[in-house]
Amino acid sequence: MPVDIKILEYYFWKQYTIKHKIKKVKKQLALEPIAAKIDEYNRVLINSNEEDFSKQTFTVFDLETTGFFPELGDEIISIGAVKIKNNKVIYADTFYKLVKPLSKVSKLTKQLTGLTNTELNQSSYFPEILYDFLEFSEESILVAHPATFDIPFLRSSIKAWNLPYFSPISIDSHSLANSLHPSQNNYLDHLIKKYHIKQRKRHHALNDSIMTAEIFEKLLEECKKNSSSLTELITLNNL
Repeated sequence: MPVDIKILEYYFWKQYTIKHKIKKVKKQLALEPIAAKIDEYNRVLINSNEEDFSKQTFTVFDLETTGFFPELGDEIISIGAVKIKNNKVIYADTFYKLVKPLSKVSKLTKQLTGLTNTELNQSSYFPEILYDFLEFSEESILVAHPATFDIPFLRSSIKAWNLPYFSPISIDSHSLANSLHPSQNNYLDHLIKKYHIKQRKRHHALNDSIMTAEIFEKLLEECKKNSSSLTELITLNNL
């Protein structure tokens, strides 16, 4: 759908149906524990001055969404994540859940992600999945490619449910790759080929998070050789 039509659709119709649906669903959910979990998550302090990356735990995550504009009603429909400890991807420590959307997903979204309305409607709504994700990733540093998309999308989705502001410690692996290789194409598909990462089915939140984690593992090795500090990696975000 063209963006101008999407804007008109949202402001004249969709925003009201979404707000009505959220108001209705909120009566069925216990949001207080979720709000408390976000506040607790925001308060966790990570020793970002620690230069030995192996002492940090990273949660590399990916979102599948119905579009690029959460402020126009686009939604998260799945979250995938995997841990990195001791600079190694922990394949046994993963997270993957579908999210029940407030609106039906489009044919294009179904084609891209392989997810159907039937599958998604059997899942839980965003706040409950968010709580599970925060539990999985607590006391770790979030990593996404690019975090400049995933973190703001999470924030907007959280705000739509009138939950507390989300301010995690995070690293943008795309910005990190740009800082290490400024003259190269550092989008995910290019880096998969560059680092000879095993190709998994794209636009699947867990698959994409695993491939991103494998790339991030390579980037951490390069950072270690360059004597980069964790603080430098985090400040690349400007989120």
